[in-house]
Amino acid sequence: MVNNVIKMLIITGVFLPLGIFLGCGAVYVFNRLPARWLCDYGEEPAEELLDMSIQRIKGFPNKLMFSFLFATLGIFFGIKDYVYAAATLLELWLLLMIAISDQKYMIIPDQFVIFLALFAFPMSIYSESVLDMLLGLCLGSGVMLAAALAGRLIIKREALGFGDVKLMGAIGLTAGLGGTAFILAASSLMSCCAFAYKLAAKKMKKSDALPLAPYIAVAAAIYMFINGAMM
Repeated sequence: MVNNVIKMLIITGVFLPLGIFLGCGAVYVFNRLPARWLCDYGEEPAEELLDMSIQRIKGFPNKLMFSFLFATLGIFFGIKDYVYAAATLLELWLLLMIAISDQKYMIIPDQFVIFLALFAFPMSIYSESVLDMLLGLCLGSGVMLAAALAGRLIIKREALGFGDVKLMGAIGLTAGLGGTAFILAASSLMSCCAFAYKLAAKKMKKSDALPLAPYIAVAAAIYMFINGAMM
């Protein structure tokens, strides 16, 4: 009993400040990202992006919400496995940055995707095998690439950006085959429901593009939560 209390105090003492640091840091870092990270290839940054005095995302209530989210998840995962908790929090932080970028500017910075792919190495200790990781990479990027090509051939416009292809490939490396299949299915379902709702509410047209990264990020977070709860 005493040991459990001490363990809980240590975990809380580590992951509570880490969660606050990541939550507040997400707002700080996003507001100071290089403007070119938030532009497509060959595009010049808009004045809004170049002006560092303009907040891209507000400090309140975002810092509070993000800090609460990271601290709560960190303590929850830390009770199970502190290594998994730390790696998962950092991966979720990257996914949050990617989701905000895509939601606000319809762009997925390559830099975040590269860092996300690098997390396959520490997360590999929780994977079934290297083959499972590679199959996840192939499934994630392959399905998204097929959807992107089908969109261009059938509806003659960009249905998915190549950033989504790279993002799902990076996630596939860490999630493995089964996890990638879950994330693909869950994100597709959520994005389709959101698109249908926005069409019905006349908040967007059929020709409008819906950023997919936020739904991929939420689906990945759900998978990580389930995976952590089952440890």
